[in-house]
Amino acid sequence: MSRVVTTRRAQPPSTPQPVTEYLLLIGTFLSVAAGFADLDRADLGALRAGALCVVPAALAVRSWRNPSLDARRGKRAPLWVPGLLALSVVGVQALGGIAGPVAALALAAAGAASLGAGGRRALPWTLIALTAVLFPGWLGLAAGASALSQLSFAGAFIAAALVPGRALTGERVAHERTRKRLRALEDESGALRQESGSAGTNRRGDVYGAQDRDRDLRTIARELQHDMDRACQVLVSATGARAAAVYRPDGEEDWNRLVVVAKAGDTGDLVDDVGARDGIFGAAFKAGAPVCLSSIRPEDPRVVHRNDTRALGSVLALPLVDGDRRWGVVLLDADQPDRFDGPHRALAGHVADFVARLITRAVDLSAVREDMRENHAFYEACREVSRHVRIDEIARAVVTSVGEFVHIDAAAFALCDASGETLRVIDAVGFDRPPPREPFFVTATEGLLAQSVRHRTVIERSDLQDCSRLPVLFGRDAGPETGFHSLLVLPLVPPGSEGEPIGSVVVARRTWPDFEPADTERLQVLLHQVGAAVSNGRLFTEHETRGVTDGMTGLPNHRRFQEVLGQKIAASERTGMKMSLLLMDIDRFKSVNDTYGHPMGDEVIRRLAKLLGGTARDGTDLAARYGGEEFCLLLEGTDAQGALVLADRIRESFKQEVFVMNEGGRPVSFRCTVSIGVANWPADTRDQATLIELADQALYVSKEGGRDKATCYSRQASTRGSEPGRAPVTGPGRPRPW
Repeated sequence: MSRVVTTRRAQPPSTPQPVTEYLLLIGTFLSVAAGFADLDRADLGALRAGALCVVPAALAVRSWRNPSLDARRGKRAPLWVPGLLALSVVGVQALGGIAGPVAALALAAAGAASLGAGGRRALPWTLIALTAVLFPGWLGLAAGASALSQLSFAGAFIAAALVPGRALTGERVAHERTRKRLRALEDESGALRQESGSAGTNRRGDVYGAQDRDRDLRTIARELQHDMDRACQVLVSATGARAAAVYRPDGEEDWNRLVVVAKAGDTGDLVDDVGARDGIFGAAFKAGAPVCLSSIRPEDPRVVHRNDTRALGSVLALPLVDGDRRWGVVLLDADQPDRFDGPHRALAGHVADFVARLITRAVDLSAVREDMRENHAFYEACREVSRHVRIDEIARAVVTSVGEFVHIDAAAFALCDASGETLRVIDAVGFDRPPPREPFFVTATEGLLAQSVRHRTVIERSDLQDCSRLPVLFGRDAGPETGFHSLLVLPLVPPGSEGEPIGSVVVARRTWPDFEPADTERLQVLLHQVGAAVSNGRLFTEHETRGVTDGMTGLPNHRRFQEVLGQKIAASERTGMKMSLLLMDIDRFKSVNDTYGHPMGDEVIRRLAKLLGGTARDGTDLAARYGGEEFCLLLEGTDAQGALVLADRIRESFKQEVFVMNEGGRPVSFRCTVSIGVANWPADTRDQATLIELADQALYVSKEGGRDKATCYSRQASTRGSEPGRAPVTGPGRPRPW
């Protein structure tokens, strides 16, 4: 059975009246009424006026910076109101009276007092200030003014004290009513979101995203709000209470504040939010037991839910408890003492238990929705990773999808090289400085990513806000990472428990909370999928590279050359850009193999491939092995004359290469030459196969003419009178003079 705490003993008022401050301010007004601020009354007038400003200025500043509890709740005007008015009347009397330049500032001070405290509370102090200004003139103690001026000033002064506050009050009431309703819905929705974070079980939804979750959460909060409103109405009707209200945590993690989310009855001066440890709320919410105040005296400090407690006779606070889960407090108050004894208290307890169960079901349902969204996001992340086979696409899928099921602000994906000695960042999002893409070594001094791979362990840092030495993530040269609250580094392991890590992934948060074990578990499951995808991606890359690359030279092979040539011709068709093809053949290569052996012949091929690879421009040209000892060089944006110049340069450079081999213990050296044929697109032809054929025919001319030559097809055609597109010296199938 729940324990009920009943008390009748009243406590002294919590905020006494500032009697001393009031007396000091009244003294200032009386001094002005006696004319002491008039500069012409006697010597040292300016000193007297300045002295009169000290007290009201100090009180106004102190009240503005630290207003009393009663002033914040609107029970009385804050001290800065009479302080500001006292300063204004001193200035009016000292600087020319009501006809002087400071009179307008006095009207502004009255308007500010009206806006800050309301016309009703500012009016008494305004009348005192007006009397202090006009009284010395009536008695001849200070400079006087005409009756019309006095009447105009008095009317304007009183209007400034009443009109702004009254006009603003209506707007404030309407705005406050709307704000309270929206605040109640937002607080209830925030509390549901926070409470459901640790209450749900893992369930999977086929298609359920963040928008679906948020829509359902708003629906649950709206229905719960409606049910709590009806419960409050039942309590007021059944128990005869003056008012009933449900106070719930505001949705923040520490739950230090309780806010009204439902209410019924006389709620005009009900306080919207209270501290969870204040007064009767602290006893009921923290202890988890009902608390009843059967007899209340004015200014009882335990009654913190109303601005005016004079009419209250009894208060009952019932905690919303369901098992070991606490959801807030139901509060009832009445005008009569001992209102909540006997059956009324029992009925209120039953309703409170019912409301607690409603909240529990709403929290559990919202937790299920959140788990559905997270599981769906996790499933989508795994599916997105498995869709890709290229390493850069896998890295992009990881860093963009991991934030859908684990809250993060930044993520980075790094992979080891083939030897496992260095790491390189493949993709990253959310960092203030983009991580460097240069490799860094897998050593203990190169940062947390390298340590995670080196020791094959998960590294969690949740002390970044207070640590004196910030961690390094991406190598020493990149420097430490700043601006994060916590981070998690996980090694990327291929399938099989014995495999060495092939990379690492880091996720980071800029604010609280820390990463939880459930976050680590989900990330590890995803990274198992990522490890398999990366292994498959590397196999795919290797297979793809072998399919388009010549194994001996490392240059693109004949198949890749044909693909690129077709792409560049299609692009040139659109842009009209010129393009030249160099087809070359090593002279007397068969005799090199016969004389010096095939290993030396392979070395000759590799030397020419290296020369062509260094000659080709990155991104525009293509050097490839055409077949056997034949090579080709595709030059984009180059006409026949420019291609011929480059061909002669290649020929001369290759002729300078010296090849050395040991024969019978003594070194033997030799040189090789190359013959080159040049054809141009579109000057010679507009067909891909014909372009290769014309370059081959020009190469035949170079061979027939003595080798170690470069021949341009268009120049030979012009010399022999042939038309472009026709063989100038030979036809297909004509044997070459090898």
